[in-house]
Amino acid sequence: MMMIYSTFFRPVFWIVMGLLYALMFSGAGYWARDLGLGMNWWKWALVTVWYGLLSFALAGGFTLIGERERKAGWRSMGFFGAVAIVFGLVLWFLVL
Repeated sequence: MMMIYSTFFRPVFWIVMGLLYALMFSGAGYWARDLGLGMNWWKWALVTVWYGLLSFALAGGFTLIGERERKAGWRSMGFFGAVAIVFGLVLWFLVL
């Protein structure tokens, strides 16, 4: 069973993840335009940094949990998640 996972499901997982990221990035401009947000280059840069931080918080924390480092994983998600939430709130008021 492990052989089937490593040869089929692992590449399919990353292909689907890449597709979801590409769809999200391609639709972000339409989403901002529909909401009437006045976006310029530095706001897009801050949104990209925020999304990267949020992705890092979740992916890093769950990777640590998956490697049997539960305490470090939850602490990592808690710290970087809190930073991402605060940064996201500040970004929300900047964008609006």
